Amino acid sequence: MIRKFFIAAAAFAVAVAAYAADAPQIPKPDCGTAPRAPGSAMRNDDFAMKRFNKDIKRYEDCMKAYVAEHQALAKANQDAASAAADDYNKTIKSINDELKSE
Repeated sequence: MIRKFFIAAAAFAVAVAAYAADAPQIPKPDCGTAPRAPGSAMRNDDFAMKRFNKDIKRYEDCMKAYVAEHQALAKANQDAASAAADDYNKTIKSINDELKSE
């Protein structure tokens, strides 16, 4: 019983390692450190709040650009996979139709 468990665990570990090796490494956003809200004493300082709002806008723009880029890549990959599946289905249908007609 214990031997079967170790064999199953080893097979699972190999499968996970194989999947991890094939998974693409997607870089994380390079938007710098997320801004932190100014302390209560600084919230009445116009200069500190302008700088904070500028930092928030910069961070927001960077993250939105990252998300938009990766959504476009995901759509392109999905479209390519769908086109490949359609091509495969058409090819197999054509082969099956040809085999039936003989």
